[in-house]
Amino acid sequence: MRKQVLTIIFLSLLVSSFGCTILPVQTNVVQVVSSSFLPAAEPLERVYGKDYSWDIWTAISQSSYTNYVRKVTENGSRWIQTPDLYSVHNGEARNWIGKELERVSNGRIEVETIGKYRSVVGRLPGYLPVEGPAFLVGGHFDSVAGVAGANDDGSGVAAMLEIARVMSEYEWPLDVYFGAWNAEEIGLFGSREVAREFNNRNIDLLVHYNVDMLLVPDSVERNVLMVYPIGPYNVGQYWADLTVQMSNTYGNGRIEPVMSTDFGAWQRSDHWSFIQEAYGSSLFAAESGGFTDVWYHQPGDVWNNEAYDYAVATEAVRAIGAAIAFTQARAFEMPVHGERSFTLLPGHEKNFYMAITGDTSINVSSRWYGGGATYSIFDPAGYLVEEVVFDNVSPWESSLVLEVPTSRQGVYHLSVYNHQGTSVGYEVSWMYDTDIDNNDIPDSEEFWFDVNLFSSDEDSDLLSDAYEMIIGTDWQSADSDQDLLPDKWELDYGLDPLDPTDALDDNDGDTLTNQEEFTYGSNPLLIDSDQDEIPDLWEVENGLNPALDDSAEDPDNDQVTNLEEYRAGTDPNVAEPKPLNYMLYPMILTIGVFALVSGSFFVYRKR
Repeated sequence: MRKQVLTIIFLSLLVSSFGCTILPVQTNVVQVVSSSFLPAAEPLERVYGKDYSWDIWTAISQSSYTNYVRKVTENGSRWIQTPDLYSVHNGEARNWIGKELERVSNGRIEVETIGKYRSVVGRLPGYLPVEGPAFLVGGHFDSVAGVAGANDDGSGVAAMLEIARVMSEYEWPLDVYFGAWNAEEIGLFGSREVAREFNNRNIDLLVHYNVDMLLVPDSVERNVLMVYPIGPYNVGQYWADLTVQMSNTYGNGRIEPVMSTDFGAWQRSDHWSFIQEAYGSSLFAAESGGFTDVWYHQPGDVWNNEAYDYAVATEAVRAIGAAIAFTQARAFEMPVHGERSFTLLPGHEKNFYMAITGDTSINVSSRWYGGGATYSIFDPAGYLVEEVVFDNVSPWESSLVLEVPTSRQGVYHLSVYNHQGTSVGYEVSWMYDTDIDNNDIPDSEEFWFDVNLFSSDEDSDLLSDAYEMIIGTDWQSADSDQDLLPDKWELDYGLDPLDPTDALDDNDGDTLTNQEEFTYGSNPLLIDSDQDEIPDLWEVENGLNPALDDSAEDPDNDQVTNLEEYRAGTDPNVAEPKPLNYMLYPMILTIGVFALVSGSFFVYRKR
């Protein structure tokens, strides 16, 4: 009851101190899509320095992707002719896409419609409180008249929705935008409006993946084309190669990078609108079987067309999502790194792929048991760069097995091969650096904001400004949640510096709140902070120091230590009156001794 009352009072004070004001936002360009209240979600994983590309890859589901294609297209044609003349299904699709982005993200994705053609744009906000580059994934939701448009482009909208679904399960440092463009079929009008608006807002796109028709792969290669603009490697090809890295490492290698000059339809989809607005890193994911796609703009373009290959399309969606997650793993003073544990049968190998931006060194460390191992690095053309062969088991500790300098741009790969006759277990890690902005500074020496923030501390709380931005505390306040507990103290003891109510919690069950523990300098996780065998509560109640071993002290000078007073249940600040037997025994002893001495003297005198 005591804690409940304190909690109510504490929260009331917080509300009265800060208050809340909701301000309406008006714009001639943007219409905000209303949303309903959604249930509170569990805390999400905040990504920093950890590669979640495999998690995103595995979370993207072929069945979910297929269902999205069905949902977007099953109502029929979504044609549009002018901003005011469009099919009922076009409007229904627009509304459903906006609501679905909100639903799958539990309201985290901020949805709006942009422009006269009312394209749908959702933003999954990054957690960094400073402006940084963003990612964009999109496809167009309109179709030609009389056609359901499952492949063109329900497949692209479904890709965007599926990536939004799985990426909403994490907190990423950078914004991720999700777009569903309208009026592509009549001249890229919707995406052109959005690209201009992005420019007006000074939104910096690190990469834009436009997805338009994935379901008809080449019958032999069964690939998806990742078409990239000509120019410096880091602007276009790197982002295509990054999807190759994901597909080759995690999947079946279904991504084929293609230069824009080798792709005849380069200017016919929505990425082109962004290219024209100087968003150079805009790529086009497209089916490789376009020349055999007899259902293009035909009534047969329905979601359950038996010729459509959802497995290949899903691999492309996974590769895009994983590439974004991989890039978001960036951390200051931490090169790109990966690690895997696996077992290989005799004569088998496992390959790991790396998109290399230029001068760096690929360092491979490993330990293995049960046999030997062969480690090889191959360059982007497939030529062997370096190889080492070990015929015996490795030392117990992992050791460096390859250190390969690189200068060529492209996708390298590491091969681990079991050349002996028994199964071998491997633990392999690799490390290299990138330079995705081509400024001759390794990415490990930069971050998405000024690296000086890693050494500055504006609020003088012994936590760097950058660290506070990353974990979400207020870098300009030593007490982010205003609960009278410093952020660092809360972090040191595993409390939440963003939860004001934990000031009234009692983590160690000693009836002292965390606020009281801080005030008295005691440990909120220990009943006896100073380990002096006297509980913190008893020390506080009796004016002792729960953070200092004062068990042997005697503040009331009654020759009884604090520890003895605690065990006896007496007050350490009040000298207790001595019991009668304490006074009687010395008196009797004194009298006895006196009598003995006197008697002895008397006997002696008589003699």
